[in-house]
Amino acid sequence: MEIFQILQDPRLDISPDLLSLKQIKIQLSSYVDLLVKWNKKINLTSEKTVQEILNRHIFDSFQFARTLLPNDRIIDIGSGAGFPGIPLKIIYPNLEITLIESQRKRCSFLNTVVHQLNLQKITVINERAEKVFPIPIADAVLLRAVSDINICLKLATRFLVKGGKVVLKKSPQEKTNEPYKEFQLKKDWQVFGYNNKISNLLVFEKCFT
Repeated sequence: MEIFQILQDPRLDISPDLLSLKQIKIQLSSYVDLLVKWNKKINLTSEKTVQEILNRHIFDSFQFARTLLPNDRIIDIGSGAGFPGIPLKIIYPNLEITLIESQRKRCSFLNTVVHQLNLQKITVINERAEKVFPIPIADAVLLRAVSDINICLKLATRFLVKGGKVVLKKSPQEKTNEPYKEFQLKKDWQVFGYNNKISNLLVFEKCFT
């Protein structure tokens, strides 16, 4: 799957400015090339080829776009190789993004990407989410790799004011009907991966300060 095909895939429902599609393609290509290069030195992703990274990580990152406003303040917890934060920043450059990652080598990669792609309003923090201080405030917290829903909400709550949201992507088997302390499930989208694997995009709103 090519970059233009991903950007225009109806399963993603994203709408980057058509005038900037060329710039988006250049930045995404540079990002993926850097990831492939760094993957030879440190383990960033199990997917090693350009096509695997596009199909698995870039496509999945764009699934979060439908939950965001173009000027949102975003925190990406456990950003790893930059997913979903960096692809979202590339298509919506006015997002203000903080990438939180506990592994130093991965943060070195993230800082290299930010520098080489000349990304603005993006910060990399090398720390565990529960220890970050001072605490940045966000309109939305995104988590892609943490398994348990309650753990995700617990990690996210300190970064959000009342009305802020947490966005998670989960398999249908991981969903439950239990109440979540401090949060209310506001939206539940069924989304499809590049191979049409079904997941659920869950949007929780923080109800208490």
